[in-house]
Amino acid sequence: QVYNSLTFEIDPSVTAVSAILIAFAILALGLAALVRWLGSGRQDSLLSVENTVGVANPAGDAV
Repeated sequence: QVYNSLTFEIDPSVTAVSAILIAFAILALGLAALVRWLGSGRQDSLLSVENTVGVANPAGDAV
């Protein structure tokens, strides 16, 4: 029915429904990522001391 609607007539409701579904999918993925991030217990910055093992400091020594 959606394909026939898109093929034979221009109906803005199909576009509105698809936009709502896309927004819902993006919101669900964002919420899942937020729950995973909060549940991991690592709310520190991405470049904390624990995460920079093996990165050289300006003196050339490994951290």
